Amino acid sequence: MKRLLRRCTLGLLSLSMCVMTSGCWSAFEIQQVDYAKAFGIDYKDGMYHLYVQTLDFASVAKSESSTKSADTPPVWVGHAEGKTMSLALNELFRTAQLHMAWGHVTAIVMAEGVLTSKHIKEVFDMLGRFPESRYTTWVYGTREPLEKILSATSIYNMSPLDSILHNPLPTYMEESLYPPVLSFKLIATHNDPATTTYLPSIALNNSQWAENEKKKDLFLIEGAFFEKTGVDFEYLPRSQLPGYHWLIKDMRRAPLLVQKDGTIYGALSVGLPKIKIKPVIQGEEVKFNIDAQYLTALYEYLVPTSYEEMIQISEVKLREQIMQTYRHGLERGVDIYGLQEKLYRKNPKLWRKLSNNGSKMMLTEDSIQDLKIHLTIPYTGKYKRKV
Repeated sequence: MKRLLRRCTLGLLSLSMCVMTSGCWSAFEIQQVDYAKAFGIDYKDGMYHLYVQTLDFASVAKSESSTKSADTPPVWVGHAEGKTMSLALNELFRTAQLHMAWGHVTAIVMAEGVLTSKHIKEVFDMLGRFPESRYTTWVYGTREPLEKILSATSIYNMSPLDSILHNPLPTYMEESLYPPVLSFKLIATHNDPATTTYLPSIALNNSQWAENEKKKDLFLIEGAFFEKTGVDFEYLPRSQLPGYHWLIKDMRRAPLLVQKDGTIYGALSVGLPKIKIKPVIQGEEVKFNIDAQYLTALYEYLVPTSYEEMIQISEVKLREQIMQTYRHGLERGVDIYGLQEKLYRKNPKLWRKLSNNGSKMMLTEDSIQDLKIHLTIPYTGKYKRKV
């Protein structure tokens, strides 16, 4: 009897050890995994086109070390199409060769074709529904071929992850013209009919940098897409957005040329804004008062001029750029500065009536009633002012 009890005890112990120390039977070795780092989405001729950028494990790990390779890291781009995004993705699996890991995606690029095709809701639905997708992925629009965007590499043969596409913050800290957008913010603003959805437009530039006298394609943000009616987007180039960044609360620094009647007096670095936008309701008529304050630094002082005159020229210039951007937005049916949302937060009932629940533009050229700009220049670099 004791022998039988002992055998049963040892059997149960062996079974429990097998269950507790079974390991990750379904796990893949890291060298057998294809790591998707970015994907692009387009819509043409009734079909979704899916592009996937994959990197090997060495290229991913390289971004965390200071070593640089003598060779350009390999970048693979896959492409498949289907009537839905899921079918396109499954079509891609047929030739993938390795297991694909989607939890490392850091960038999503949407072509102009899908942003203006009335199918953007299907894209957002999949982004939120796909179990491995993360809400902290950078999102862009583009007007260039997606295969070209996803095939671009970085400088010094560094990992492609060290670029604006995968890490836009260092560049934005230097020049805060177009803030990068994470996917959770994009989805949240798109689901809110009172908010203008904004999406930076990424492109390639081969005219400014060269490697050993050979021109090289590098990323830049060339403009932005703005939601027009709640279902599609409108593209505005950089030339039509000269003052977009001046009313962004998180702007860090941006250049301002102090110029009047053809004379360039100097250049300022403008930052640390304090923005107040207040809707003024008179019956069923709504106007907006804007008060913006900035701290600036004088880094170029070309023509001696008094502090008061430089402030006056700068404030006029900055005000002109804000209004130019506002008018360009109106011409394209876009509420560039999100003024309508301010009314929604204060009086949602009146907002629903004037905007027909967000489907109608309620702004006019006279909607900005008062625009106050206050600049101060406390810093002049290592030199004092000449006047």
